[in-house]
Amino acid sequence: MAASASRGRSGVRVVSAGRLVLGIDTAQRFGSIALAGNGNAAAWESLAPGEHSSGLSRAAERILSGRGLELQDLAGIAVSGGPGSFTGLRIGLAWAKGVCLGLSLELTLVSEHEVNAYRHRQSPGLIATVLPGERGEAQAALWSGGTGVSCLWGPERVHEKELVATLREAAGASKVTVAAPELPSPLLESLRGAGFLTASADSLPPTAAAVAELGDRNLLAGRAEDLAAAAPSYGRAPNARKPTPSP
Repeated sequence: MAASASRGRSGVRVVSAGRLVLGIDTAQRFGSIALAGNGNAAAWESLAPGEHSSGLSRAAERILSGRGLELQDLAGIAVSGGPGSFTGLRIGLAWAKGVCLGLSLELTLVSEHEVNAYRHRQSPGLIATVLPGERGEAQAALWSGGTGVSCLWGPERVHEKELVATLREAAGASKVTVAAPELPSPLLESLRGAGFLTASADSLPPTAAAVAELGDRNLLAGRAEDLAAAAPSYGRAPNARKPTPSP
C-alpha cells in the first residue's frame, strides 16, 4: 500500500508516495516507536520507563506529523510480540489493534529475539539473543547475521547457571556476539569471561526501528495477524499472582 495524499494549493498536506510501517516495541523496560518507509527506518523515538502507555500516542503523532503524515497513511503497524514485559506487551498490542481496527490497517507481530538479532546483524560471528525468563532462567537463541538474520537454534529456556555451556555447545567453535539488553550484569560478566562478545546498542537506533523494518518484510510476505486472535508471547508467568484464599 502506498501513502498518497495531495490536496492542491489549499495549504493541506502533501504526502510523498511510499510504503509506510509503524514499528512499536514495548516488550522491555525502555520502549520505542519508529517509522519505516519502503522497508528502511527513517524516524524513531525512545519511550522511557513508565511512558509505554501515556507516551505512545504522542510519540506516534510527533513522528508522523513531522513528515506531514497521519495514521491513515500507514500500510500497517508492526509490534514486538515478545517475550517480554506483561504490561508493556499488552499496552503496545492493544494500542496497535485499536488503530488497525479503526483504520482498516494490517497488523504484524515480530519476535523480540528476532528484533535483537536483526539489530545486531552486522556483529562479528553468530548472534546469540538472550532475554529474561522465569526466575533463575533465561531464554536464548542463536542466529546468523549479515543483511538479514536466520535462526539456527532456539529459542530455548536455559537455567542461568547453564547459559554459558549451553550457548557454547550450540555455537561450537564459532565466534559469538551476545545481544542481551536486560540481562543482569553478573550473567553478562560470566559470558564475557567465557570468551563471548557482548553487543553494544549505544550507537544504534532503538529496537522499534528493527520492528518496523522486519514488520515491513512480514507484510510484504502476507504475514498479517488476525486482529481478534493476535496475542503476545510472554515467555514467563506473571509476577503478580492472585492471593491465596484464607482457610
